[in-house]
Amino acid sequence: MEFCGAAKRSTRGEANPESKLMYGFRDRDQSKQFSIPGRIVLKERQSRVLPNPRFPMKATLPLLKDESCHFAADEVFFSTTDARGVITSGNEVFVRISGYQAEELIGRAHNVVRHPDMPRSAFRLVWSFLKAGKPVAALVKNRAKDGRYYWVVALIAPTAEGGYLSVRFKPTGRLFAAVQGLYAEMVAEERRVRETAGDENAAMAAGEAVLTAYLQGSGRPDYETFMQELLCEELKARDETLLREKRRIIRTIAGQPGGARAGSHLVALYGDGCRAYEHLNVLYRRLDDFVAVHAALENKSSFVNNLTRELRLASMNVALASSRLGSGGAGLGVISHYMGASSVEVAAAVRILSDGIHTVSARLRAVIFNLAAARLQIEMVLGFIHELVVAPPAAEQRQQRHALVHTLHGAFAAALGRASEALHELEERAVGLNATSTDLGRHMLGLEVAQLGGVIESTRLVEQEKFGAVFAEIRGQIERTHRELSGLSDALERLGSLAKETPIIAREIETAAERMETDLAELAA
Repeated sequence: MEFCGAAKRSTRGEANPESKLMYGFRDRDQSKQFSIPGRIVLKERQSRVLPNPRFPMKATLPLLKDESCHFAADEVFFSTTDARGVITSGNEVFVRISGYQAEELIGRAHNVVRHPDMPRSAFRLVWSFLKAGKPVAALVKNRAKDGRYYWVVALIAPTAEGGYLSVRFKPTGRLFAAVQGLYAEMVAEERRVRETAGDENAAMAAGEAVLTAYLQGSGRPDYETFMQELLCEELKARDETLLREKRRIIRTIAGQPGGARAGSHLVALYGDGCRAYEHLNVLYRRLDDFVAVHAALENKSSFVNNLTRELRLASMNVALASSRLGSGGAGLGVISHYMGASSVEVAAAVRILSDGIHTVSARLRAVIFNLAAARLQIEMVLGFIHELVVAPPAAEQRQQRHALVHTLHGAFAAALGRASEALHELEERAVGLNATSTDLGRHMLGLEVAQLGGVIESTRLVEQEKFGAVFAEIRGQIERTHRELSGLSDALERLGSLAKETPIIAREIETAAERMETDLAELAA
């Protein structure tokens, strides 16, 4: 017997004694599910219901269906919640795909669409970002009212009103299949620990451990790095799908039946939003360049981190070999001492360079993620305005729907602001990183002098061939370092060019966004 339901929550998040306590069960032998109100006593392969007179019999969520809800790749939908995760609004696409009526969703916890195949530890991770005031992206499997499922890429961000905005679209990227398998492992591990230990916190910790192992095994240091990659990959895959299917993201509102009734301010807002979208797309199309620079920096980081260890080992080998020669190795001893001192200087420069690469790499990821987020957010703004024009809301709902446009625009402006801030810092950091790279190259000259002296000194020794091989290896490391530093310099030069070009485009986007703010103020007047 498998538990697959939950009690309805109160607005404070605790179990509400006045609500209907409903549980769903699926019989593993017969693959059937049924609902039971009241208290549950589980035994092996059977359950007994203890009547609870406070709760009348009532149907709960339907059987899960191994069938997906269809929606197109160009459909983007959103919902907003308060700080506790209670739904406060959503657009028509959300209502249609979820299968609920709008009035059934408003005022309910967002987990009304949660699918039991989703690991609880994944949601705890999402909440950790949101509580820290940071946006988060994740692949999520949801359950529709009729029991079918639908997968989404969700970008969730805090709003200025103190709640949260979740913008979602259909996943089509290369990470989708891997995440489905990962979630299945996380759910299985959570269930195993839950059944054996009876501790929900331990169960979620076990799920998080599975996720951490996956991230480390795939070369990603943390979930933030993964989600930044996820959002960009999914948007890129979606663009390719839309191009292949000849679908348009932005639709015209000219000639729409509701255009005349929508009002000039809403039409003006849409026009300014389209201009912001066009300028943003110019910058968004440079993402591949940013990604290429980021990959180059990550590659150089791996080499730099290994460099210190290799040089230290070479220096120790020379010192050890010279000590075995006694007085005959005095000259090599002096050289090994000099090499050791130079290695210490190189190690210090390497640490600074490694930290600098890490910082620039993190800023690059932030630029890439927030540009992708801004692109998705402005698309959602335009999509919702189009929805309002095609089907104008009733007079009593108009103010509320216009306020939603303001919330959506606020999320777009916040993402754009984060991208601009990261771009500005990136330009400054890139200059500093180039100087650090030059310092490391200068310290390597000291090692070159020591290596050359070692080659000359080894020609006087009986074991010339042995020492010649050691110093030849050191020479190879020095040459590789110069090549890598040259490659790093090229990557930083490309980054500098990108960082100098983007503020011009970013200013165009900001100007359009400011005009949208004016339109919104006039719309609310």
